Amino acid sequence: MTEAIAKDFIPERSEKNGYVEPFRMLDNVFYIGDKWASSYLIKTSAGLVLLETLESPFGRWIPDNIKKLGLNPYNIKYILVSHGHSDHVGNAEYIQRLYGGKVVMSKEALALAKAQSEKSTGQGSFHAPEVSLFAEDGDKLVVGDTEFNFYMTPGHTAGSLSIDFMVKDAGISHRAFMVGGHSPSNKDIELTRDFIKSMKRIRALASESPRVSINLANHPHKNSLFEKRDSGKQDDGKNYFIDSQGFFDFLDKQEELGRVKLSALTAEAERSPGPSGLNTMTVQKENTASP
Repeated sequence: MTEAIAKDFIPERSEKNGYVEPFRMLDNVFYIGDKWASSYLIKTSAGLVLLETLESPFGRWIPDNIKKLGLNPYNIKYILVSHGHSDHVGNAEYIQRLYGGKVVMSKEALALAKAQSEKSTGQGSFHAPEVSLFAEDGDKLVVGDTEFNFYMTPGHTAGSLSIDFMVKDAGISHRAFMVGGHSPSNKDIELTRDFIKSMKRIRALASESPRVSINLANHPHKNSLFEKRDSGKQDDGKNYFIDSQGFFDFLDKQEELGRVKLSALTAEAERSPGPSGLNTMTVQKENTASP
């Protein structure tokens, strides 16, 4: 354990560090992430569910952000992690250790988290969490009045996990969806092909009734989160975060990213194939500034 982890260093809450004041999005959905990566808090009848935990050490703001919302971080029952990149899993162990909560992620995501943890240094050091439930495709988790549905959607990483569930706004139910990983793998052709397939599958799933209308993207620039926050309410009083067409437009953009990447990787492989041809497996840390 590094000295930084031992001291549980908490960085300054500043614009330079990407700090964002927490806010309510819907009746039972709150944003507690930062400027670059998203973290959402879901309030259920049986406690709190945390989606994503940010990059270490910035996710150590999460407990105080929960308190600012008038809620208790000790009421976190589950921590759901979409994949093993450090900007999504970096504080799961910290929150689990200090406040409890059972961590849910895929086996592949945990393996990636461990690999990234071993490379983490200094104030950004983190440990992989203890996983209470390895989610598989088709699994469900019921927490009080809320049912979370899990789908394996590889492509960004091998173990990307997408999640959907029902939320409420002004007492009316809406279906929310968090895509497990945005943008295709940087160098792996097979994962890029999987990414395109996953976007198609998510589109089909999201089209089922009730149609998805809430995009809980795990990076705020992907769902124009801050722009929607700053817009307030529409003229008819509708919440800007309720945007079904916006979600499907987002899926179209992701699939197009996949197609462009696949074309580039295929051309590169044809020019200079490696020892293992087109199947070289390289899982890169995501670039959070990608389109």
